[in-house]
Amino acid sequence: MKTIEFTIVMLPGRGAFLLGCVLAFGSPCATSQAQHSHPPTQNAAPQIGAAAIPFELKTLDGKPISLTGLRGKPLVMNFFASWCDPCREEMPLINELAAQSWNKGYSVLAIAVEDSRAAVTEYAKEFKLTLPIALDLNSTVKRAYRIFGPPATFFIDRQGIIRDIIIGPLTPERLSTALMNAGIRR
Repeated sequence: MKTIEFTIVMLPGRGAFLLGCVLAFGSPCATSQAQHSHPPTQNAAPQIGAAAIPFELKTLDGKPISLTGLRGKPLVMNFFASWCDPCREEMPLINELAAQSWNKGYSVLAIAVEDSRAAVTEYAKEFKLTLPIALDLNSTVKRAYRIFGPPATFFIDRQGIIRDIIIGPLTPERLSTALMNAGIRR
C-alpha cells in the first residue's frame, strides 16, 4: 500500500504549489527543511538596518532637498498630510523635536504626501512649523518608502541607515526609544 503525503507551500507573490512524497511499505518520507531565501527586489520596503532610499524633492519654499544632502547627521523623517488627524496630533511633538535639533546635532524633515502646496502652506502656518517641509506631490518618495497612509516616521543614523520606523502616530515614549536607536540624544 502506498500513501501519498502532500504539503502546500505558499510563496508570497508567486502562488502555491504542492509537494508530494510517497510512503512505501510504512517507511516515512525523507524530510528536509530547505531554507528558501529570495534576494530583496529593488522595490523592497525599507527595513530597519537597511540603507535609507535616496530621494530629491523641493521644499515648501522651492529649494531642493535630498537625503544625500542630509547625510552626516542623524535624521528624523516624518511623512504627514494636512488632512490627517493623527498627523495633526503628533505635529507639535515633531515641531518641538525640530526646534531642539539645531543644538543637538540632528535634522528633522517633514515630507507632505497626498496633499497640495496650498494646503501644506496653510498647515505650516497653523502649526507655526519651523522645520523644513518637502513636498512629495507625485508620491514618488511615499511609494519608495511603502507608505500606505500617513503618519509614518523613519529614524536614520548619520551613515544613512534606518534604525527605527514608526508607522502611525508618535508617542513621547516611543519617540524616545526611536531617537536612541538612531543615535540621537535629547
